[in-house]
Amino acid sequence: MRMKPLKRSLPLLLALLLSACAGVKPPASAPAQPESKPAAAAEPDAAALPKVELSPEILYGVLAGEIAARRGAAGSAGLTYLDLARETRDPRMAQRAAEFCLLSGQLKPATEALQLWIELDPSSLPAREQLFITLMRGGKLAESKPLIEELLRLEPQRAPAIFVQLARLSARQDGGSAPSYRLVEELADRYPDLPEARFAVLAAAADNNDQAAVDREFDRLARIAPKWDLPVAWQVDRLRRKDINAAAEFLQRELARRPDAGLELQTAYPRLLVGAKRFPEARAAFEALLKTHPDNADLLYATGLLAYQMRDLKTADDRLQHALASQYQEQDFVRYTLGQIAEDSRDAERAENWYRQVGPGQQYLPAQSRLAILEAGNDHLEEALARLNGLGGNDQEKVSVALLQSQLAREAKQPRRAYEVLTQALQRQPRSTELLYERSLVSDMLGNTGNSERDLKQILKDKPGDAQALNALGYTLANRTTRYQEAYGYIEKALKAEPGNPVIQDSLGWVQYKLGRLDAARRNLEKAYAAMPDPEVAAHLGEVLWKQGRRDEAMAVWRKELAQHPGHEVISEAMRRLGAKP
Repeated sequence: MRMKPLKRSLPLLLALLLSACAGVKPPASAPAQPESKPAAAAEPDAAALPKVELSPEILYGVLAGEIAARRGAAGSAGLTYLDLARETRDPRMAQRAAEFCLLSGQLKPATEALQLWIELDPSSLPAREQLFITLMRGGKLAESKPLIEELLRLEPQRAPAIFVQLARLSARQDGGSAPSYRLVEELADRYPDLPEARFAVLAAAADNNDQAAVDREFDRLARIAPKWDLPVAWQVDRLRRKDINAAAEFLQRELARRPDAGLELQTAYPRLLVGAKRFPEARAAFEALLKTHPDNADLLYATGLLAYQMRDLKTADDRLQHALASQYQEQDFVRYTLGQIAEDSRDAERAENWYRQVGPGQQYLPAQSRLAILEAGNDHLEEALARLNGLGGNDQEKVSVALLQSQLAREAKQPRRAYEVLTQALQRQPRSTELLYERSLVSDMLGNTGNSERDLKQILKDKPGDAQALNALGYTLANRTTRYQEAYGYIEKALKAEPGNPVIQDSLGWVQYKLGRLDAARRNLEKAYAAMPDPEVAAHLGEVLWKQGRRDEAMAVWRKELAQHPGHEVISEAMRRLGAKP
């Protein structure tokens, strides 16, 4: 069974830079405050409130509603208040009912509460605005139109916020998006130079696949609101979901005619390039921004990671240290990455220094793991194992730590120590498939086939169709015993579970060789080696070729792998056993 080599996890740029590219954040500033909330509800005129005696039933209802809301049952609270509003005819009860129903996403009772609120307090503009939003959210375009028109007439200063709401909600209508598009166009025609109105039109046009109208409205927005980033960010996010390259091209065009765009929008462009794996272009774009913002921690971080991705270690080190000095938010991640850069630069002492500076948090376990690997590599295995003891905040992390400890012991040629570590870990998590599998590998290294078989069968008892365990058990029996037919059965089941898996194909070829089926063995091993040019597969293929008398071909296969893996144990052992001279 093959042992997995120790690997160091590089800071993958896509996962990091793209975290900011998953959606371009709307800008904080915009003309006429499109992000503003509906106007705060004014207290109704006390003289207009109904004269209702505070009965025990009403008091109980109010208390029950508030307690339910505090306990997270806003929907129940909303229905309770709606009953109270019907009974008392008090607009404040209707308002409270609407608030709780909206909070819990109950649009139908929310609509009823808002309509009652308006009936009881006809002067309430917030009630009308909330009702129009709720109707639009529920797809009730025809019912919302008179409310929108009335709000625009009575509160013209709120037109920007109303149009932004239209942009967000117009695509949700039951009657399809075309009627919504016509409504938005009709309303926006009265506001030809209001940026929010043009945004609402382009959003509806985009929903109706009217690209000419979208382009026309962006042209207009570039003239009348060149500093307003929200519509551009909205379109970038929309395009990114379908074609990240199209999103990058669109943003590049918009930025060219918006020289005063915000930094958030400007940095979205190189992040899109990262997402498209256009790393050299992304690096150039980030570098251009860094020239005008030399101490921006986010840009220093991004250029540092890109430099590392492109193996420019010196620039990566300089930029990330500068990001640290500029108080980049994820300080420990930067320190961990600087440790990896130092390792790549073959400066173990400096790497250790960075890893030791990583404090408790998400990067602590990876940093301690790297320190342990460096210690084990310097023949300090016990110190490395001790460092890892007790680490891991959850069961999966604890399993990962035990697996790393086992691998460190194996790499140090101490399989018995690995076996001890795994046995201790299995006392805490006796059904861990990963730990059982690893211990079966170590048992195989120790020549204890019985223990290896026991652990693999325990896995199969819990997971009868586990292809990895089936293959490992079959390979172990084929390699260490003469139970070839039994081994063949396990491997055949594994291959049915994962057809075409080259690891299992190799096992199949090997057990066929043990069964004397040389032609079938060679065919399967050739397939496995073509898909996975691994030295262990080469050892098996070479042995079959040798047994078939095709010794020149066997030597060619072995020499090719030995050139890349000098002294490989499995190949060397096969050659010694067969009497083949290197």
